[in-house]
Amino acid sequence: MEVPFRHGERIGFSYLISQKYTGDSALVKILRNKEIFEFNIKLAIHKKLIPGHIGGKPPSYFIVAGFVFTTVSVPYLRSEYGKEYEFDAPVKLLDKHLHAMAQSVDEQLVVVSQVLVSDINIGYEEIVNTQVLAFNGKPVKNLKCLAEMVENCDDEYMEFSLDYDQIVVLQTKTAKEATLDILTTHCIPSAMSDDLKN
Repeated sequence: MEVPFRHGERIGFSYLISQKYTGDSALVKILRNKEIFEFNIKLAIHKKLIPGHIGGKPPSYFIVAGFVFTTVSVPYLRSEYGKEYEFDAPVKLLDKHLHAMAQSVDEQLVVVSQVLVSDINIGYEEIVNTQVLAFNGKPVKNLKCLAEMVENCDDEYMEFSLDYDQIVVLQTKTAKEATLDILTTHCIPSAMSDDLKN
């Protein structure tokens, strides 16, 4: 699509976009059913699912039954896989890093970052940096949402649906009781980061 430029000249529509900056407003006219509508839109950058930084804050985490849940960011990928994280991180995480956009302001990519070995989680020890898709059938939107669902769970079992078609099933009462012992063993003062307690 082209738009008028100088006298008698036309230029690509992207030229108009390049004249605007984040935070600017743009008057947009839309023709719908033979009627013209005008909208004043504030321009913003679409939020990436995996953020480039975490604003100097400590990483968020949540632990239950030795499963350590956290969110993925570029600093996290760098700390896990080094400077060459763009070559060494799992392909599914890299694909989301390069292409995925958040569908809402508070959406995060939540993963099981590691499993602190205990009798309660035998058989699951090899899970590392794997996305959590759902908890007891409900989608996981962000880490706070997951922590609240787990903390408030009174079903007999907790089921975590992970990427790669993996499912983790834990008996709720036993899992919650085991958490305190695991935290003590690993000298971890709290089952969740301060930002999730509010």
